[in-house]
Amino acid sequence: MHRAAWAAAVPVGPMSCEASKGVSIPAFAYPDKLHWHVLSRRVISELREYPATVHSAREYVETFREFGEPIDLCDQVEYECAKAASYALALARATRRRHRAATWKPGAKDSAMERELSEFITSAEEKRKASLERRMEFMVGRPVDAQPFKQPLSV
Repeated sequence: MHRAAWAAAVPVGPMSCEASKGVSIPAFAYPDKLHWHVLSRRVISELREYPATVHSAREYVETFREFGEPIDLCDQVEYECAKAASYALALARATRRRHRAATWKPGAKDSAMERELSEFITSAEEKRKASLERRMEFMVGRPVDAQPFKQPLSV
């Protein structure tokens, strides 16, 4: 996310295209020393889904890179990273709770991370919706919520 924010801050022009080339969602892999045999099948199933979720987000962003603007790409990368991080936090909390391991400490350094991610995702979704409405208004030439026929048609 930090690389996406940095690339988005670069002035618009040929340099911004260069800056956004290195922006992507990082690959994910579990550590080699993870002891899968101590986890239940349900937890293993949930944990095995996460890398596929990250891969799906990476593929979506790469498709977006092909057709979108660099600044939109950076916003999309930040949004997808925030969603993946939020999902990872929820998955980690559920795994810790089920196996009674290393409980989460609310006073810890990263305790506000989940709230911050949630707020970021909400604001990003609102920005995306507003941007889509502005584009539709521009393309159509009238406000999106305007009704095309206010009066009945006469013959």
